[in-house]
Amino acid sequence: MKIGENILRIRQEKNLKRSALVNRLRFIYGDNAIDYRTIERIERGDMAKGRLSSLLQLADALGVNVADFYKGTEYEDKTSSEEKLEEAYITRADARGGIFNYSKDASIEIVSPDKSPYIVFLLVLEPGGQTKLEQDPLETIKFLFIIKGELRVSVGNIKRTLHKGDSIQINSNKPHYFANTSRKIATALLYQNPKNF
Repeated sequence: MKIGENILRIRQEKNLKRSALVNRLRFIYGDNAIDYRTIERIERGDMAKGRLSSLLQLADALGVNVADFYKGTEYEDKTSSEEKLEEAYITRADARGGIFNYSKDASIEIVSPDKSPYIVFLLVLEPGGQTKLEQDPLETIKFLFIIKGELRVSVGNIKRTLHKGDSIQINSNKPHYFANTSRKIATALLYQNPKNF
């Protein structure tokens, strides 16, 4: 089975036409959304396993985990170097979820194991970089810990600047984004629970 077949099956199970999926992607990602033809090529299997950034967008719009696309395919064991050790999971650097680019100045990488009930990202913002404006479902929280540099956190009408070692927890059902207004690169760990995109 190919990844595209899984994506097509999930979309059809949700009674979602390809054009409706495109509209949903445009609403979420604006000008950065993948287009109709890209979805068509991925579902047909023309793009092998597809770019991770495209798969992340599709998972987000379909309300599933990216791992669901890999089930039953030759890529299902892509995290074979993820080890179970006495109920603990180790994710090796070469088995992480990959990098999604908000823009050329802002990227996010999944660093938590696929099997975890939460998700942890490594957020990297170049000077001037910013994530997109997001608003998660009710009962979703995000916790941000600044590893390096400084970040401006905007939640609703509140803006705060955090520095290395600072942290913040937000109810992410309010519109929010993260921006680097400094002249140096900023990195942070971003924890989200429950695990949804």
